[in-house]
Amino acid sequence: PGDTEPVTRFPLALVAGVALGFVGCSATGAPTAQPTPAQASVAASQGALAKRAAHTMTALPGGDLLVAGGCDLDGCTTATNSTFLVSGASSTPVADLADARDAHTAVALADGRVLVVGGFSGEGRPPLASAELFDPRTNRWTATGPLRLGRGGHAAALLGDGRVLVAGGWAAPSTYTDTTEIYDPKSGEFTAGPRLPLPADGLAAASLPNGCVLAFGGQRRSQVATDQAIEICPDGRSRKVGSLGTGRFKHGVTVLESGEVLVIGGTTDDQTLLASTELYDPIARRFRPGPDLLAGRYKLTDSVVTLPGGRVVVAGGGEGVELIDISTGTASTIGQLAGGRRSFSTVGVTHGQLVVLGGYDESIRLTETYLVLPVAEL
Repeated sequence: PGDTEPVTRFPLALVAGVALGFVGCSATGAPTAQPTPAQASVAASQGALAKRAAHTMTALPGGDLLVAGGCDLDGCTTATNSTFLVSGASSTPVADLADARDAHTAVALADGRVLVVGGFSGEGRPPLASAELFDPRTNRWTATGPLRLGRGGHAAALLGDGRVLVAGGWAAPSTYTDTTEIYDPKSGEFTAGPRLPLPADGLAAASLPNGCVLAFGGQRRSQVATDQAIEICPDGRSRKVGSLGTGRFKHGVTVLESGEVLVIGGTTDDQTLLASTELYDPIARRFRPGPDLLAGRYKLTDSVVTLPGGRVVVAGGGEGVELIDISTGTASTIGQLAGGRRSFSTVGVTHGQLVVLGGYDESIRLTETYLVLPVAEL
């Protein structure tokens, strides 16, 4: 999932249950004293939810988190169609997706529904062109679309007019695409959008205050990153903007309260994990360096969430859970996870609690992570 070359698409891992030891750190990693927050471990009823990776986690209007798809077997050779609602330490299964999928995207629409697009049904299989809508009023999925081109490892974000931009991705063996598509919730159809400067897989996208979407980074060919960045707007226009300071793919992204976009980690070559971050200014249309992480991280789809006060939690793609404070330009460790690095775990906030869910390690075994931390204590 997200590693969209055949055979090597799924490097993953297993940690039985959850162990979390908390220690505060300075930006240089020096330990500092800190209260121990409450924690939750995996219960038997949560096992089916926690044992997954390359899934999506999307905040719903009522405060719950929608967890959709991913893989649920060690090795991740096939995807699952199961979905859950998460509310703090509790989880509830809801209707299955029509298509099992991982390495897909999920975008919350303006009307409260969630659009899930593309991805893969299993290792070595072509990417999916199907799309589905989740309605939180009925807790059910309906088919929509389909895409004009099946894709996985792509990026998607909401445009200011309520439509959704889908960009790039893996379209066939050793073939990345520079195409974009725009989904209209009113018609349920995808239409062709502007092209990216380069074909790209493992890129990211973010909704900007001006209603446009910023699409950036990705690998332009296997293990070769690009620094491309482009804004695509609701009127169909696109414009190149300042390039990333460092070309990267499989990176994380979040939009801050200020409207700036924080770019987190990633890799330049699928080997080196980046600890650097960058901040995109939507007024100047330029990137500048941001606070460094304590350690390199990648495979960060849905692994980043913004908290009030300019703080950002990063919980995937590396060891432990980090908190970035944009106002002070520092990072600190707020949790150590047993079992080493996790990839494609997710993080979200539900009813005042931070939830870290799933992921895999470097042995392609699922971690079964399910952590719940009170936001007020972070």
